[in-house]
Amino acid sequence: MKIFKSSVIAASLLLSWAACAETVKITNIGHGYYSGALYVAKREKLFEKYGLEPDISFVQGGPLALQAALTKQADVAIVSYEHILTSAVQGKQVVAFFNIANRPVNNVIASEKLMAGSEKLSVEQKIKRLAGMRVAMPSAGGSGEKMLGVLAKKYGLTLPGDITSVYLGAEAPSYVAAFQRDLIDAALPFEPAGVLVQQAGKGKIYLNMMNGEVPEVRDILFMVLATHPDNIKEKPELLRRVAHAIGDAVKILKEDPKRGKALMALEYPAMSPETNDQAYDIVSQIWTKDGKISEAQAHATFDYLQPTGPQPVNFPTTFTNEFLPK
Repeated sequence: MKIFKSSVIAASLLLSWAACAETVKITNIGHGYYSGALYVAKREKLFEKYGLEPDISFVQGGPLALQAALTKQADVAIVSYEHILTSAVQGKQVVAFFNIANRPVNNVIASEKLMAGSEKLSVEQKIKRLAGMRVAMPSAGGSGEKMLGVLAKKYGLTLPGDITSVYLGAEAPSYVAAFQRDLIDAALPFEPAGVLVQQAGKGKIYLNMMNGEVPEVRDILFMVLATHPDNIKEKPELLRRVAHAIGDAVKILKEDPKRGKALMALEYPAMSPETNDQAYDIVSQIWTKDGKISEAQAHATFDYLQPTGPQPVNFPTTFTNEFLPK
């Protein structure tokens, strides 16, 4: 009886949402494969299912996505949680409300020269081997650069300094071309760039962040849906609808890989089926099943990142599970 009553309430809520369409502005970092749930929700009209009209924009780099949330230019930003922490220690608040990825969204891809003999090296030895190397990443101050900076510092290197940062944006062809022209030695690109570099025979996975090779980043908050705290007070139903739409999309990606791969192939029509399948299998490791956020994950993210600023972080204010599907 209780299940039936809950189903009736859910159905009534869905009908009421669908009856009043509302535009939601969503900002995403580049066109990375990690945002599969966003693409699936759009292609399957899951936003419309919940009475939303998605207005999706793309920016180059996490700092710009964060700025869109801080200034309320976007209702929702897909951004790494580390940006939320670095804002928090500066006294600026953005709130995560859906955990998209609980591990980094990029592996370290290295040239054949750098890869030589690396299969027997420890994580520490691999990081130290990056001294004097040129490492590409999407943007200055982005999550990739910060993550590499933390690891470099842990093992006695500096970034910039011992390691040279090269900024190539989010698009995959830039990384393939940079490796082909010997402009870089390694990279932390969004997928499918890593897969394309490997298929071009110009690099291989050097540090596998996505499968848990680096202990510090195995179960953290990496990529999240975030919003300004004012929206939690003023637009709670809009955020709830977004969380439901993304939740439905995640369910497709995690529970029906065949359908998920077909939908992602539509999002990346220039990729071969083999490339799409490989990218899907790599990235699906980091997609969460239900979007839940724990304080333990928040602390783990802070512990590896160690952002500095005048304000202590009140972790419960940096995230909420209030809008997740029940």
